[in-house]
Amino acid sequence: MRDRISGTQPGVSSHPGSGYFTHPFLVTAMAAFLFAAVPITYGWNDPASAGPQPRTLAVLGDSYSSGEGNPPFDSLAPRCRRSSQAWPRLLGGMGSGVTVSLFAACSGATTGALHESFKGEKPQLAQLRALGRAPDVVTITIGGNDAGFGRVIFSCYAWRCFWDGNDRRERDLVTKELPGVLSANYTAVKAAAPHSRIIVVGYPYIFPDNQLNNICTWLTNRERRQLTRLNRQLDRVIRKAASDAGVEFVSTDRVLRGHEICTPDPWVAPVNLFGPTRDLSAHPTMHGQQAIAEAVQRHLAMDSW
Repeated sequence: MRDRISGTQPGVSSHPGSGYFTHPFLVTAMAAFLFAAVPITYGWNDPASAGPQPRTLAVLGDSYSSGEGNPPFDSLAPRCRRSSQAWPRLLGGMGSGVTVSLFAACSGATTGALHESFKGEKPQLAQLRALGRAPDVVTITIGGNDAGFGRVIFSCYAWRCFWDGNDRRERDLVTKELPGVLSANYTAVKAAAPHSRIIVVGYPYIFPDNQLNNICTWLTNRERRQLTRLNRQLDRVIRKAASDAGVEFVSTDRVLRGHEICTPDPWVAPVNLFGPTRDLSAHPTMHGQQAIAEAVQRHLAMDSW
């Protein structure tokens, strides 16, 4: 009997000295059982991991974060004109796992709105500090209203961009006064949310690069160059201030390329001095909001959360 058991038979594997034999089917079945029963733990960044973990986002700043230019707006705070399709809210539908836990951005906000009540709302930093749980990410667009950029655009449309023909005053404000103001305020945001990623989002270029693409009769080639230069200087100052404060920066300068204001297919609302669309002027529309959201999403995807 011993010889018959230890001898090799078709479909049977022997184990010398073990005193038993195992059929290959049993081996396969046992391995499948053990594999299913024992959990396998992957690393945080392992591509086999589940989808993005839920992350919370606090949104600070001005109309370029509130979604001005793309109605309808929230009815609970109509003066801040927060769009239901603002780019921060679009992030959640882009596979980023982001949900907005605080939407404090408000149309017309300057850096002062971070520390003082604005349009009947508490200071934005106070709202940030009051969150029960610190957000994973804080984004902010700020500085355009401090620089009076909107006022300059309306001046261009009504008469001329710089009524005295000289844009040095605006450029000096942007390059000499604004850097310190922005850096100090970015540092204040970081202090209010010390365990969050702080991301400064730049402004997109909203005027065409060359006169051939300009179909607006109210914007001369000289004025277009002046506005383009001011837009770029503002963005450079914001980038540098973010670096000085030790926070992240996302560039959106080229997201509207070919679709700037005054082009045949703009993703920016046209300038209007009167009526209900006045406040929408020179702000990204739906396509523009989507383009900004995609730029921010790419930045978030570059780093491990």
